[in-house]
Amino acid sequence: MLGVSTAWRSGKVKSGDELYGKMYELATGAIELEYRITDAICRQMKPLLKKGEIKVLSIHNYFPVPDILSAGSGDALLLSSPDEDERKRALKYTAITIEHANDLEVQAVVLHLGNTGIDSHKKEFFKFYDEKKIESEEYAKFLEKIRTERDRVKQKYFDSVLFCLDKLANIAERENVMLGIENRYYLHQIPDFEEMGIILKKFEGSNIRYWHDAGHAETWQNLGIKKHEEWLKEYGVHLLGIHLHDCEGCNDHNAPGKGKVDFKMIKKYLKPETIKIIEVKPEVTEESLREGIQFLKKLGIE
Repeated sequence: MLGVSTAWRSGKVKSGDELYGKMYELATGAIELEYRITDAICRQMKPLLKKGEIKVLSIHNYFPVPDILSAGSGDALLLSSPDEDERKRALKYTAITIEHANDLEVQAVVLHLGNTGIDSHKKEFFKFYDEKKIESEEYAKFLEKIRTERDRVKQKYFDSVLFCLDKLANIAERENVMLGIENRYYLHQIPDFEEMGIILKKFEGSNIRYWHDAGHAETWQNLGIKKHEEWLKEYGVHLLGIHLHDCEGCNDHNAPGKGKVDFKMIKKYLKPETIKIIEVKPEVTEESLREGIQFLKKLGIE
């Protein structure tokens, strides 16, 4: 079953009825709820969702928008923060997301874990790509510099992540919900490729699994950081779910079939039970999204 993330429309609607209606019209029968949905819209949607006409396959943390924030974001509160108060807030609102998942009988919650405290250097990364210098010696030195900077400071942030995951694994087990750790878009974020392996090994046997984001992995490949398929080769055995969207260069969250992502390769790693969510940006038209849904179905991804 293919689900569609409410990210496509949640920022453009004013009521739960409207959001529910737009997602229902897509006729996939399944959705992912995500972090732009306010508490008011959440309360309006819940009775509709409990009718079962649309199945909620996953929820993206933080859901709904925490009452201490004016706008939602998957990185609004950092589980990686060395600051105890921020960690407590991140844990509190992640627990609320997990509890909503239990209430709606949703199998999975998708988590962003935070970052290493350094700059994303996105302008430099994108400039190298735009100038076609990814294979240059200049870029190799730049990439090594960023990796060295990241390695020098990362430990206290990664320790905070492990501390939080230990607590969240217990909450998830109690609420009968799985947690999907998403691979990220920027190099400064957690986890990188090796850290994903450390997390999955440390929490083997718990409710923690891998969540693959196709556009993020494709961007890392385009930036010469890590081949897309290596994520799935290494961690596919732990795969809980996937965000399906297309990518051209560093521009992701496009409708499937509108970029360079190799979905045939991805299909090799998908199991019948893998949660499959199309996650596109609000700028994608309804026509393009519907074409993307059909594109995936023709490939046998549904």
